[in-house]
Amino acid sequence: MRIFPVVFCDRELTKQIEKLTTMKKTAIFVLTGFILLFNQSFAQNWFEIKEVMPKTWVIGDNGSDNIYLVEGSEKALLIDTGLGAADLAGAVKKLTGKPVLVVNTHGHPDHSGSNYQFDKIYMHKADMEAAKMYSAPEMRKNVGGSMLNGKKPGEADIYKGTEITPQYIAVSEGFEFDLGNRIITVMETPGHTPGSICLLDVKNKVLFSGDNNNTHVWLFLEGCSPLSEYLKTLEKQISRFNEYTTLYPGHGSAMENSFIKDQAECVKQILNGTCKPIPYESFAGPASQCSFGQATVAFNPKNL
Repeated sequence: MRIFPVVFCDRELTKQIEKLTTMKKTAIFVLTGFILLFNQSFAQNWFEIKEVMPKTWVIGDNGSDNIYLVEGSEKALLIDTGLGAADLAGAVKKLTGKPVLVVNTHGHPDHSGSNYQFDKIYMHKADMEAAKMYSAPEMRKNVGGSMLNGKKPGEADIYKGTEITPQYIAVSEGFEFDLGNRIITVMETPGHTPGSICLLDVKNKVLFSGDNNNTHVWLFLEGCSPLSEYLKTLEKQISRFNEYTTLYPGHGSAMENSFIKDQAECVKQILNGTCKPIPYESFAGPASQCSFGQATVAFNPKNL
């Protein structure tokens, strides 16, 4: 699973990486790529927490990604675990005293990085191996040097608990998390990764959409679904607009469900050739890019 190539300046770290299997090497590239986005500084109060609706919090992972906590009368559900740099488990305990279930929307390191702080992780089986790699002690050890060169949490926010090898539990379309007077349902949404899922809170008409419905979606990574398959995911979501009105994405602010129509039209214009793509460059490598309305899709022209 090759995703984000990164140039390393640390020769010793490079030697260590060369000893690993190809799969582990590419996983390190992914995680280090995210870490290198940080400025070189310490951050106090790593998490920025805001209650966006009753018993629903967005936990900002120091500006990198969104983590969500939703609480019912009996249990709470943590949606994604961020980069894993700080004490997420401790932050969650300050918000709720109820038992907490944990689910990953997909296996990328900015959404599964703190899995090692929890006993059980629910996610789609197609992304499990990726998530397991990013939580493995060996993986975190080999990227430790790069983490120390980037922004990291202050002493009060560092995780000091025991590292856990979590049990992974597969979920699929229609799986329900019964939190007590609040049911969160799994919606399979392959595209950004083969095992991407969204979490639907029908009672409150909210969809927690991971990286499936960001304003800028990456569909050019190795392992992404073809654009034609991603379009089917978007059309499925549109057909269920009666079940939700608001999107809470993995990155950025909340949006109305109509945003998905912009995404679908953007993909359609790529597929029918009416969009004139422009080059897109990132630490993950080059791609082509098109926009429509509020939506931008970065894609691989060879994976349509």
